[in-house]
Amino acid sequence: MDQTRDFQFILPLSSNDLLNSRGDQYYVQQIYSANEIPQKLLLCKQKVHQRDPFYIFEHFDTYYSIIESNANDTAAIQNLMRAFDLLYLTVDKLGEKLSPLLATTEPPSAQERGQYLNLTKMTIYLMVNTVKRIDKVVHQTLKDQQMNQQKKRGKQPDTLEKYPDWDVRRGKFLVQLYNILQCPLEMLWSPPVAEESFVTMLCDICYRTLEVVTPRADNRHVIDTVFQIFGTAIKRYNHAMTFPVRILQILRSTEHASAGVANGILLLHEEFGISTVFAILVKNIVDALKLDSSDSAVSKNFSSFLTDFANIAPKLMIPHLSKLGDEFLDCESHMLRNCVLQIMADAVLGELTSEDLDDEMKEARNEFLDNLLAHVNDISAHVRAKVLNLWHHLKEQHAIPLSFLVKVLTEAVCRLEDKSSIVRKASIQLIKAFLENNPYSGNLTLEELIKKHEKEVEVMEKLGEELDAERQANEKLNNDFETTIAPLLLPIIEENLREFPTMTFDKDEEYEALVGKILPLLREENYKDAFVLVRKADFVNDQQNLSEILQPEERCVYFLALCKTFLSLAIGPKDSTEEMQKQIKTVEFLKDSIDFANVVTQAMPKIHEMLLSKTNTDVFEAVDLFTTGYQFAIRGTETGMQRALHLVWSSDKEKKDACSNAYRKILFTTDLTNRPHAIKVVQNLSKFLGEVEYGHYTAMEQLMAEWVESEDIDGLIIQVLFERFTMKLEGTTPNESRLALQLLIMASQAKSSIVSANRQLIEDICIGERVRRDPRIFSGCLQLLVNSIDANNNAKFYRRHATDAEFVKQITKLFFNFFFYSKLTDFDGLAMSVLEYFYRMCQAPDELAQNIIVELIRRFNAQWLMTKDDLKQIDTEEDNQAVDEPRLTQVTDIPYSQTLPPQTQSQTLMPGEPSQIPVYLVSRFIFCIGYMTIKEMIFLDMDVYNNLKYREELTALEEKKNKKDAVNALRRQTMNVSAMEVRKRLSGVAAEPQQEPDDDLVGATAEDNIAEEIHAICEDMLLYEPIALLSRLYPIIIDICKRPGEYRNQQLQQAATLTLARLMTVSSKFCETNMSFLMNILNLTKNIKIKCNTVVGLSDLTFRFPNIIEPWTGHLYSQLHEENTELRLTAVKMLSHLILHEMIRVKGQIADMAMCIVDENDEIRNITKQFFKEIANKSNILYNVLPDIISKLGDINLNLEEDKYRTIMRYILGLIQKDRQIETLVEKLCLRFPLTRAERQWRDIAFCLSLLSYNDRSIKKLIDNVQHFRDKVQVDEVYQSFKLIISNTSKLAKPELKAVVTEFEARLNECLQVQDGAEPATQADETRLGATSKPKPNPKGKNQRGRTPAKKAPQRRGRNALPNSDEDSSNSSDEAPASRSRRAPAKSKKQQLSSSDEESEDEPQATQNRSERRKR
Repeated sequence: MDQTRDFQFILPLSSNDLLNSRGDQYYVQQIYSANEIPQKLLLCKQKVHQRDPFYIFEHFDTYYSIIESNANDTAAIQNLMRAFDLLYLTVDKLGEKLSPLLATTEPPSAQERGQYLNLTKMTIYLMVNTVKRIDKVVHQTLKDQQMNQQKKRGKQPDTLEKYPDWDVRRGKFLVQLYNILQCPLEMLWSPPVAEESFVTMLCDICYRTLEVVTPRADNRHVIDTVFQIFGTAIKRYNHAMTFPVRILQILRSTEHASAGVANGILLLHEEFGISTVFAILVKNIVDALKLDSSDSAVSKNFSSFLTDFANIAPKLMIPHLSKLGDEFLDCESHMLRNCVLQIMADAVLGELTSEDLDDEMKEARNEFLDNLLAHVNDISAHVRAKVLNLWHHLKEQHAIPLSFLVKVLTEAVCRLEDKSSIVRKASIQLIKAFLENNPYSGNLTLEELIKKHEKEVEVMEKLGEELDAERQANEKLNNDFETTIAPLLLPIIEENLREFPTMTFDKDEEYEALVGKILPLLREENYKDAFVLVRKADFVNDQQNLSEILQPEERCVYFLALCKTFLSLAIGPKDSTEEMQKQIKTVEFLKDSIDFANVVTQAMPKIHEMLLSKTNTDVFEAVDLFTTGYQFAIRGTETGMQRALHLVWSSDKEKKDACSNAYRKILFTTDLTNRPHAIKVVQNLSKFLGEVEYGHYTAMEQLMAEWVESEDIDGLIIQVLFERFTMKLEGTTPNESRLALQLLIMASQAKSSIVSANRQLIEDICIGERVRRDPRIFSGCLQLLVNSIDANNNAKFYRRHATDAEFVKQITKLFFNFFFYSKLTDFDGLAMSVLEYFYRMCQAPDELAQNIIVELIRRFNAQWLMTKDDLKQIDTEEDNQAVDEPRLTQVTDIPYSQTLPPQTQSQTLMPGEPSQIPVYLVSRFIFCIGYMTIKEMIFLDMDVYNNLKYREELTALEEKKNKKDAVNALRRQTMNVSAMEVRKRLSGVAAEPQQEPDDDLVGATAEDNIAEEIHAICEDMLLYEPIALLSRLYPIIIDICKRPGEYRNQQLQQAATLTLARLMTVSSKFCETNMSFLMNILNLTKNIKIKCNTVVGLSDLTFRFPNIIEPWTGHLYSQLHEENTELRLTAVKMLSHLILHEMIRVKGQIADMAMCIVDENDEIRNITKQFFKEIANKSNILYNVLPDIISKLGDINLNLEEDKYRTIMRYILGLIQKDRQIETLVEKLCLRFPLTRAERQWRDIAFCLSLLSYNDRSIKKLIDNVQHFRDKVQVDEVYQSFKLIISNTSKLAKPELKAVVTEFEARLNECLQVQDGAEPATQADETRLGATSKPKPNPKGKNQRGRTPAKKAPQRRGRNALPNSDEDSSNSSDEAPASRSRRAPAKSKKQQLSSSDEESEDEPQATQNRSERRKR
């Protein structure tokens, strides 16, 4: 056996080297086949059980054959795993043999050492290569499985099952390897230095493990074991030179290795004291990235490692941060900049937050924070967002010094306008974190902070004055000591020393305290006690022995000098007291609070804009910040929370939920439970409702309905609301009671039982004494009672009050009392509430309303409005309803309606003269007529119609004998359908022939008959029946409107105009007759309220009679150019409402709406943007009219400023997202170039083209239409717009798109080349069209290749601000005769543009629109 072991095992560079025989080197003598290996493994197993590791010398070839086998079948894999298990046991036995051998003091013999060296090298070689072979097979298997999954193949057999617990086994092997290395293996070599190849072989499997194993929580020990092996190799086996190189290679190529390597480097530092390795790694990383920082994968991997290491060991990173910052903060790779900034933030957070930092560490911290602050404005959006997130993290960990708070917050506010959404999101989150973790106060109301600051400044100044006065008094006392105090003090000193030569005191007081007590006594001239304290202080200070040896005269001088000294010490060089220092800090704290609140307040207008953003994340974050700011009482958040209410109407469910959750958070989140919680919630709701603007009231109602349904507003909250409303809750103010009533009105709209369960209580309050003091309670109670009708109930009827019911009489009486009360401010609202209650809750409401009007006429003077005979005639008609009097003419029975002096309004004129009454009564009377008319029409259209239909259905059910027929009849029943809607619905099917009448047709006919009856009443009877009350009243209203010079009171004119518009909604005949008159009022009146009321009236008339109003819609659009903001706002609201409800066809006039995007008023801008966003989601409406918008806004006669034009088009074109629409739009815009004459128009068209997003097809459209803008490219701004298209499209473009862009760029450059010879044919055609010839070069060489732009004319706002005379307008192009195109080919482009403008994806609709235009 000794002979067989007489060899030398050399670790091979390649496994094939072992097949060659060289001298006494060991070599493999036989490669066993797959069939022989199992038998050989059995022999190996027997040897292993004999616990003799030297069997490897005989069976090395067996293991070698298994490792070198390329088979991957099941048998080969089983052989591999069996070989691994046997070798694992063999290495254990080897360790047991080596430990005692190498631990002895006596070295082994040369032969024994050689045998164990061969055994160790051969065993470890086999073990390492077996692991490598298994790793290779496992990796290939995983790769194949991933490829099969990507190809969506059928389920593949799980080959990994053949390697059970391989990760666990690898971990055990590494532990075993580490244990072997703990033996002094170097003793096996002579001299005792391990071979480099042996160490490399051991470490190589560890490096491979780092590449293969993905770090997880469950295999953390594997990575630790690997680096423990590295630590041992570096410390004992000279592996320090190789380690950094190999680790750098792994980090460069392996993405997942960064975390494991970072933890391992820290382990080397902590367990092995190896600290230089990391410095070498950092240096190598810097050198590698300086050579190639453009490789994003390498930069990402290195950045991950540095970041991970800084996160766990920031102290070790700090010395290297200066070098990293110098090298990488200005490099091109944003990942490297992010990495360094992340490390700096981790260093600050981990090591530089203590208050005990030395000056050097504070300087380092401030340097890191300055770098973070500077890169908030980095060129890369990724870096800007990253830095903002880092500041956010630092703030949450309270690691930002106070001196940086306002600086960082200011930068975050500036980033709210960033072009990148991720930056805007990060900045909002940072501002929110600053608010939530602010060190100042839970209430940051700016006004309160300023008041507190001013108050504390006054206190500080007062303290300063007191200190100055005290200081001056002390100085005076000190200066006067020799002249004033000393002569008085000297006799007392002499007397005291004579009587008490020696004095003994207790040392129970401190020396400093005694000195402080002397000064007040000297001020009070209590010299005896003062001198006693001087002697006591001298005694406490152990100086009495010195004074006792002096002569009496000397002692007197000594104590007199001591008094002077103590006086100086008590006064001292004090500039302030402790109280003053505290006050100064308070003032500085409040000043910082004000600065902080000011910066946050500056952010609010920008957050308002983000509420209307097209990016959902902007909206969500803005709502979130408003919610937080509202809780801290930041100025501007109240407005923001109100503006956020419009999200309630959003079609996006996420936005609606975000809005609802935000209000739920600020209104319903409390730290209380049960009744205290309910009271707090009611307080929150009342406060918020008190701040809500009128325009957001409906959205608040919608939210209240949701909260009632979700039971956020439960029975306990409703109970507290009633207690507040009835003022039973202690401390409730009248205003809080009214707010509680409004909240009950909102809640009852979703849950009628709230009212029905408390009806009697509400009725008692409604007619009680409170309403006489506050009429608003009266109106609110009536509104609340109306809500007792369940809107969701399918019942056919509900119980109404009788006309002569006591409650009805009482509210009628109260109405008359309020009518004649001159100081009532909101009579209109009160009258609307009363009439609404009558028509919803009472039987025969038309009679009640008519009785009110008649009673008002009776209470007026008999000579007003009507003659005495007319009044008697009305009484007679009430009695017998038979006399048919002629209609009253437009007499001047209303005396002068202008405001009269108080004495003339109340006095009675001479007999025989008409009586004069206050104008406010006339206005109120006319208002009641108008609102009564509206309610009467609705009552007929809804209530009467449904009642008549219900009666017919009951009759039909009685006639049905078959139950099935009865069910079918019931199925046809519909509620809450108006007669007007039925007439519109049935008019579409009335002309369709029916072969045989069926039940559905009979039902439809019955519905049609009822609807026609209702229509006839509204159309012919209400206003034109001679005995009808309205037929006698409306002429007077028209007369007031026609004679504004005589009836000069503005309130009266407003009421009359509003009533006229309401009367017009009843009858189409009356509407058509007075339509031109109403338009004259709109155009000629100077009263803005009349104009606004008329615009709203036109909106209502459009819903009622769209065909009549359609020719007059231009007057609505013209209001968009008025100077008054309120009028423009009303017009924008009404037009957007009509267009979104498809009551007005969207035509070229929508360009007037587009101009409102740049209106000076914020609300108008916001509403207009929301409007265009909505129509962009509706079919192709916006796309179809976009060419007209571009054409009309580009009209040079419009004088629209270029910046405003670009703002409009940037927003509108941003709403076009479909590729097909963009392609067509590109072609249309290109075709406009030859039709424009001004250079400004060329710039505008090119700018619009640059706003679009391009694919390969749209770029090809540009290439196909180059001839249309060939000469326009000579203008520099036009050329730059096309270059912007090229640069934007080339970013991250696919190869095929890049090829098309390159082609377009080449064609564009051809256009800039100077052409000799004849002008191209395309330019000749354009010249015949009247286009401008090729521009001359600019002699001054300024920014242009063509003419200088025309001087901009100032924009003027007026009613006729949009002339339609430009020859590129769509109307002129539509009307061009076809025959002219044959004679003049140059016109073909113009016609092509016209036809192109009319094209859309919705071709049938476009065709119908064109036919209707031709008919008109």
